[in-house]
Amino acid sequence: MLMSPALLDAFARDDRDAIARLAPYSVPAEFPGDAIGLIRFRREQLASDPTRAPWLLRAIVRRSDARMVGYVNFHGPPGVNDTGTRDAVELGWTVFREDQRQGYATETATALMEWAAREHHIDHFISSTTEDNAASLRVHEKLGFRRTGEIVDGEVIFELRR
Repeated sequence: MLMSPALLDAFARDDRDAIARLAPYSVPAEFPGDAIGLIRFRREQLASDPTRAPWLLRAIVRRSDARMVGYVNFHGPPGVNDTGTRDAVELGWTVFREDQRQGYATETATALMEWAAREHHIDHFISSTTEDNAASLRVHEKLGFRRTGEIVDGEVIFELRR
């Protein structure tokens, strides 16, 4: 579920009342925690270029109880990725530790790639993770990503063409 600029602002201010009003799902008290830098960065990107909105931060929300279990985003529109590949979009996800191993990352990444293909005719995807992130490595494998042999900022780069 796409995070609105107002919701990103509320997260940046840690305004729990505004978060509760603006988010149509429950948000763990610990969020954004370590993701505060990403929240602020994405908000700055939106402020400078509102057309990036569809490519940026979304909540992963569990259907059964409308609780946020993680977040996902593209790094930006096509061409904004760690490898500088013009026609590709880079996808990244985080599922909260207590919600991992339940298929949320795989389901969400699949849905986002299908959205990008349907709405923007994207068929080239990039993603990255660290070598010690076993959960993310499993997701990459399940989705059919392959290692490119590149490492950027200590992360292994993966690629998928659909």
